[in-house]
Amino acid sequence: MIQGSEQAVDTSVPSLARAYDHLLGGRANFAADRALARQWHERYPRAGELLDLSRTYVTACCTRLSVAGIGQFIDVGSGLPTAPSLHTAVRLSTSRVVYVDRDPGVVAHARTLVPARSVTVMTGDLLEPEALLWSLRSHADLARPACLVLALVIQALPDLGTARAVVDVLVRALAPGSHVIVTAGGGTAGRLPDTVAGADLSATEVAAFLAGLDVVPPGVEEGLLLRGTGRKPGDGGRG
Repeated sequence: MIQGSEQAVDTSVPSLARAYDHLLGGRANFAADRALARQWHERYPRAGELLDLSRTYVTACCTRLSVAGIGQFIDVGSGLPTAPSLHTAVRLSTSRVVYVDRDPGVVAHARTLVPARSVTVMTGDLLEPEALLWSLRSHADLARPACLVLALVIQALPDLGTARAVVDVLVRALAPGSHVIVTAGGGTAGRLPDTVAGADLSATEVAAFLAGLDVVPPGVEEGLLLRGTGRKPGDGGRG
């Protein structure tokens, strides 16, 4: 059991987030999680590579945006923020990071891994975007530019129509000058154990999630990891 937050974490029960942490080479996992990750290997042999590509892309983008003056980073469906982590990629002295996950056990564990002063970990469900935004307003100023991270989460929603509707609600709530980072697995090799919607996504389908935004060059990149970043038009000032 992990103590130190409002909810004890049962380490004997495997966790998807902790198994992903193991595949990323992290240390916030336990025997049951490592056993689960090993069970996935035959069906999802490139899962670790996909997770690493996504985390590397997200942290590189967030580093650039932090240097450019964006001061708020919101990672929805974050899982465990272990290395390479978003909060270590940005300038915490001038930035605020909010991690959001729907699993209370993941949230409780994550809170033991991050500096409390500049990083918040909160419970929120992508399937309830309005409620998520209501809670988020206690931790971020949505009237100022922010960076919304949706890393390998759109395929975990029930279907692509639902996923697009959810993302649209979140993007509408962002201030002009905000950025949205989206990653997804490409093709059959890009499936993960929690993939539900839009298996075998194409770059065109991922680009649809950035519709109405100014897509940052080089656009949505193809491969095992589909990835792209968009900027909400307008001048929202510094984040």
